[in-house]
Amino acid sequence: MALKASLLFLCIGTILFAYRRNLSYLRYFQQEEYNNKRFWDWLRTNRASDTRGTAIFAFVILTASLSLPNIVIAISSTLALGTLVITAYYLEGDPRSTGKIKLNMTERATKTSWVSLGLLILISAVPLTWLCCPCGTTNATIIKTAIVGIIVAQATPFALMLAALALSPAEKRLQEHYLGEAKQIFKDVAPFTIGITGSYGKTGAKAALGDLLNQTLGPTFWPKKSINTVMGITRTIRELMKPTHKYAVIEMGAYNIGSIKRLCDFTPPRAALVTAVGIMHLERFGSPENVYKAKSEIAQAVAADGILVCNGDSPNARRMAKEHAKKTTLLYGFDLSAGPLDAFASDISFDEKGTSFTIHWNGERYPGQTPLLGRPALLNALGAFTMACALGAKPAFAVACLGNLPPVDNRLVLDKTSTVSYLRDAYNSNPTGFDAALEVLRALPAERRIVITPGMIELGDQQFEQNKNLARVAAGSCELFFLVGHTNREAILAGLREAQFPATKIIMSDTRDEAFMLLGEHQRKGDLILIENDLGDLHEGKVRF
Repeated sequence: MALKASLLFLCIGTILFAYRRNLSYLRYFQQEEYNNKRFWDWLRTNRASDTRGTAIFAFVILTASLSLPNIVIAISSTLALGTLVITAYYLEGDPRSTGKIKLNMTERATKTSWVSLGLLILISAVPLTWLCCPCGTTNATIIKTAIVGIIVAQATPFALMLAALALSPAEKRLQEHYLGEAKQIFKDVAPFTIGITGSYGKTGAKAALGDLLNQTLGPTFWPKKSINTVMGITRTIRELMKPTHKYAVIEMGAYNIGSIKRLCDFTPPRAALVTAVGIMHLERFGSPENVYKAKSEIAQAVAADGILVCNGDSPNARRMAKEHAKKTTLLYGFDLSAGPLDAFASDISFDEKGTSFTIHWNGERYPGQTPLLGRPALLNALGAFTMACALGAKPAFAVACLGNLPPVDNRLVLDKTSTVSYLRDAYNSNPTGFDAALEVLRALPAERRIVITPGMIELGDQQFEQNKNLARVAAGSCELFFLVGHTNREAILAGLREAQFPATKIIMSDTRDEAFMLLGEHQRKGDLILIENDLGDLHEGKVRF
C-alpha cells in the first residue's frame, strides 16, 4: 500500500512537471505562430529536448537497477524521485511572467495547452494501471514508472504540435469567421487604402504616414506597432476601425511568396508605398529575387490609375517602380546619383532634439525638423510626405506636421538620464539601420560611446559578412563594445579584430540580461549607449530544458 501511495505521489509530481514544461515549450511555440514546421526546425536547431527531467528519471533507473529489491528502499526512492520532480516544477519558472516575450494565454494558447496536456496525462497515467495490478519486483515497477517519466519529458513539444494539428480545423473556422467580420467592416467603411511593404522600415513609414494623413487630410486608421499579418489586421479592424475613417494605412508583411497578395485581397490598396527591397529575411525566401517577387505583389495589386511611391535609394524598389508603373509613380530618397527623385532630402543633421533637413519637392525647398533620429527614420518620413502630397496634402503643411511625429518605440529613440544617455534601437536590425544608428552615435555629444548588440540575423549566407562589416564600422564609433550571445559572435569578433579594436574593450555575455548587468558595472557619467537590436527568445542563444 505504501508503495502504491509513493507511486501515486510520483505520478502527481510528473503531471505537475509536465504542466509547467508544457507552458515553457508553448511560449516558444506561440512565438513561432503555432507553425509546426518552424517549431520543429527551432527544436532541431537548438536541440531543445528535455535534459533536466530525463536526467532525474535516468538516475532513478540506474539506482533501481543496481540496488537489491527492498520495499523500504523502493518506497524511499520513489518518494525522493517525486520530490525531485516537484522541485523541478517549481524551479522551471512560469513563462507567463518570465522571458523577453512572455507567454500570452490567449484563447488559442489555452486550448493548445489543455489538449497537449491531456495527451501527456494519458501517457503519465499508464503507471496507474501498475498501482492496481503490480507485477514483477518493486525495482521493476520503479524502472517502468521512470521510463514513462522520460517519455513524458521528451514528448511535451510533440504533444503541442499534435494539439495544434488536432485544433487546426476549428481554429481555421474561427479565423475565417473573424476574417469575414473584418472584411465586412472594411467594406462598409470603404476607406482609401494605402498598403505599405518593404524589407525594413514598414512600421516606421506606416506610423509616419498614418499620423501625417490624420493631420493633413482626414481621420486615418492604421494598426499600431508591427501588426502586419492577416489575423493581426483582422483583430485591429474588428476592434478599432470606425465609420469616420477616411483613410487606412495597412502594413503588409511577407512570410513567403503569396503573403502580400493575400493581404491585398483582404484590404485592397488603391496606393502603395515600398520602403525598400533588400536582403532581410533572406533565409525565409531563399534568394533576393524571391524577396523581390514577394514584395512586388503589392505593386501588382494597385490598379493602373493608382499611386505607387517607392524608395529610389533601394535598387529593387526603383526597379519595381519601373516594372509596375502606375498613373502616378513617384520616387523618394537621398541619393540623386542613382537617378532622378521626385522628392529628396538634403542638409541633414542630427542633434539631441532630432533631425534637421530640407525636402525638395516640385522645384521647391521646404526646410524642416523632426524628433525622429537617423536617416532610416527620415527616409520613412520622406516616403510618408511623398505619399501624402500625392494624395493632396499641402507640402508646407505636411513638412510642418513632420515636426510632430512621435518616435516609434525602440527605433533609435534617445533617452536621457541624469548620468547617461541611451540610444534605443533594439527593435530588429538590418545593415542600413545599424549603419545609420552608428552615424547618430558619432554625431551626438558624449564623454564616451558604447555599443551593445547581438548583431543582425535573417541575412542568409550574407549574415557573417554583414555583421563583420558593421563591427568594423562600430569599432571606429565607440570606446567600449558589449557583444551579446553567440549567434554572431565569431563574425563580430572578426570585424573588431580587423579594425584593431582593443580586446580589453570587448565585453562578452551570453544573454541580454547579463550584458545589462555588466554594463551597469562599467558605465560612467557622460556615456552614450547604443542598444542595437535585441534578439528574441528564439534567437538569443541555446535553450536548455
